[in-house]
Amino acid sequence: MTTTTAPPPVTPGRLGTQTIPLPTGPEAPSHARRAAVAFLHRIWPSLDPGRRDDVLLIVSELVTNAVRYAPGPSTLTLTTAAGTLDIAVTDCSCAPPAPRAPDLTDGTGGMGLHIAEDLGARVFTEPLADGKCVHAAFNDA
Repeated sequence: MTTTTAPPPVTPGRLGTQTIPLPTGPEAPSHARRAAVAFLHRIWPSLDPGRRDDVLLIVSELVTNAVRYAPGPSTLTLTTAAGTLDIAVTDCSCAPPAPRAPDLTDGTGGMGLHIAEDLGARVFTEPLADGKCVHAAFNDA
């Protein structure tokens, strides 16, 4: 996957990481968004509100994909370091996400990875022995 738009500069105020275990049901995306708001408020309080909303949308989309396509637990890890913000969602499915044409009529999705890229994230999948980790990374370089 490639980013088609240039991301705005990302300059977090402090270095930090937080891993949040997520519930397995439909409440996982809202739980993840609340955790992300707290993390960003603590680590990066000067983040533009519009950009914060972009981050929360990407968190929701990645976590929703994990809940929908991976049976079992997932985690959200947020990391800021040296001008980067990495949103990482780990789940127990080894199948990598497959971008597909968005379904605008039946409501079956297909927009999450496209949304992340359109908002300036570099999306990539890290295979793990017991699943995968999907990253959406922002870099100011």
